Amino acid sequence: MVNMSIAILPMSAEFNWSPTTVGLIQSSFFWGYLLTQFAGGIWADTVGAKSVLAFGVVWWSIATVLTPVAANIGLPFLLVVRAFMGIGEGVVMPAMNNILSKLAPVAERSRSLALVYSGMYVGSVTGLAFSPFLIHKFGWPSVFFSFGSLGTVWFALWLNKAPSTPLEDPELMPQEKKLIVTKCVPKEPVKTIPGV
Repeated sequence: MVNMSIAILPMSAEFNWSPTTVGLIQSSFFWGYLLTQFAGGIWADTVGAKSVLAFGVVWWSIATVLTPVAANIGLPFLLVVRAFMGIGEGVVMPAMNNILSKLAPVAERSRSLALVYSGMYVGSVTGLAFSPFLIHKFGWPSVFFSFGSLGTVWFALWLNKAPSTPLEDPELMPQEKKLIVTKCVPKEPVKTIPGV
């Protein structure tokens, strides 16, 4: 999302997009994002939040890398790739909240959420700071290739380092595991959405 907010300027100049087209491109991300918000929470409960979060990051990283290719093919392709990126990002918030509900005791959950969400904003600020440099030095496609590639690095670290439950975390001491498990009130997975 951050990549496009900076790269859209040189892209719109290169492809001669009107402000209306730029708005359409920017909004196409949210077409996909809206589709997976509810589903992401249900999938996190049924499939496992670690897997759902990994899927989301890989999906949006692939869509990010494909953005310059799609833009060069044509506007309809770019809109689809941006919507696909939204599909990947749409599952992230529900999956992160699910993970924290299992790994952070209730008394520490607000601080944990604040830390996680602050990290997201640090990533956004970093992306906004580095994108102009990348565009100036290597052209606007470099922003998408660079940040999309970082997703694969994150994915490898995530699969190897992140536990699905406190019991799977080799770095936690037994008393810490017990504290987390007893202070995180486990609930049955959500199978249906009330009222839907």
